[in-house]
Amino acid sequence: MKNVGLLSKDVITKTRVLEAMEDQGYQLTIINSSVFDSSGFDVLMVDLDDPTAMLVLKNHAHKSIAFASANDEDKLKAARQAGCERVYKHGEFFKKILPKFKI
Repeated sequence: MKNVGLLSKDVITKTRVLEAMEDQGYQLTIINSSVFDSSGFDVLMVDLDDPTAMLVLKNHAHKSIAFASANDEDKLKAARQAGCERVYKHGEFFKKILPKFKI
């Protein structure tokens, strides 16, 4: 089973991602700290509204998917500058990426 880590403080985001991952047969682990061993994860989903998001991206951008509100252009830009290549606005992430997610 593929393992996905999620960094988010938002309960609704956690619930939506958990349901999507379970429906698609992935194991989801909620990450509660910027310090963790990423070797057990195939991919990390990083909510840029989480206060520790940029710390996580600085160390794990290569295996991360980041997302933020369309109004948060600064956060989206900062994620790209940190080396994250898969950066999405909430609408795109939840409507297009998450439902068809494949590792």
